[in-house]
Amino acid sequence: MARRGRQTLLFFDPDKLVLVTDTDSPLYDPRVDLPVNVDLARNIDFQGVLQPISVMKNTETGETEVAVGRQRTKAARLANEWRRLRGEQPIQIPAQVYRGERRTALTAIIGENELRDADTPLGRAEKMRRVMALGYSEGEVGTIFGCSTATVRATIALLECCGDVRRAVESGRIKVTHARQLSRLEPDAQREKVRELIAAGENVTGHARARAQRAAIGERSTRMRSRKEVLKELQVSSGERAEALRWVMQVAQQEDGE
Repeated sequence: MARRGRQTLLFFDPDKLVLVTDTDSPLYDPRVDLPVNVDLARNIDFQGVLQPISVMKNTETGETEVAVGRQRTKAARLANEWRRLRGEQPIQIPAQVYRGERRTALTAIIGENELRDADTPLGRAEKMRRVMALGYSEGEVGTIFGCSTATVRATIALLECCGDVRRAVESGRIKVTHARQLSRLEPDAQREKVRELIAAGENVTGHARARAQRAAIGERSTRMRSRKEVLKELQVSSGERAEALRWVMQVAQQEDGE
């Protein structure tokens, strides 16, 4: 544990921080039981914990408890497991002392997790391009943003699209992956195709919408009817496609066990 200048910024071994699981505690948040975010762990392993967490001292036990930052703490623990296996120095997690009253700590948890605005797709694409301009590879950018290389490529492709395509992605009427395909077309062709995609997605939701827009953009839809076919496809797939196939296999295994 250390101090940096005059700031109340402390550094902790994440394994020594306590994640509150007592449902009667003001610091309890059900998300403490969520699985570790592996993408976040990779990001932390790559560049450390950039945003400090908040902690409180439990006056009854003397332990330092996490008020805000459970997922960062769990991800840092996993990152340190990897670093120890590689013989590297474990990461310490920066923390600020939560100054509010213990009984009102829940409001800070809500503010941290519920009221934060996410980047728009276009804003994310701009940031990715800026990071790549610093010399980082697509794979490293994916690690930084917690996504696959395929997602990095699709997101940055949005910057090569005309305004109609950008607005359609920003409003959620088409996907970022569509933008990557449209970016290969001339502007007039982009505008025509995005109108087709929007029309195909109207009045339908979920899988029906995805199928309709795949047909509109000319994607080949592959229906796999057996586990053997899924495994065969998985051997030659990567990125988001491979992740989706692994999810299909996991669901099938769970259903077999029921």
